[in-house]
Amino acid sequence: MVESKKALWVVFRPESPETGAAMREKFEGSYPVFKEMPGLYSKHWWVNEERGEWGALYVFDTEKDLREYIESDRWLNKVPEKYGYKPAEVSILDVGPILCREAVTRP
Repeated sequence: MVESKKALWVVFRPESPETGAAMREKFEGSYPVFKEMPGLYSKHWWVNEERGEWGALYVFDTEKDLREYIESDRWLNKVPEKYGYKPAEVSILDVGPILCREAVTRP
């Protein structure tokens, strides 16, 4: 049986939000790590400066890959350490058809 892709939706709501430009600078430094991460199909960062939120949508090849990530040291310790706070919202989602018009090879 083929396992279907699963998504992880994450929202951060820091007490003192940074600008979109400052957050983008932090995001860009992580691209090489995620590009080589086994089981990760794609990762999309977003920032909503008006609401003081930022986050990511991860798409994993399988639910097993997603579960391994959210149980990993990176997720449990390194992400909160890097940003100084934990996610305010985390959801696991089913994924429908995926359309990618172009591949991004660098931030």
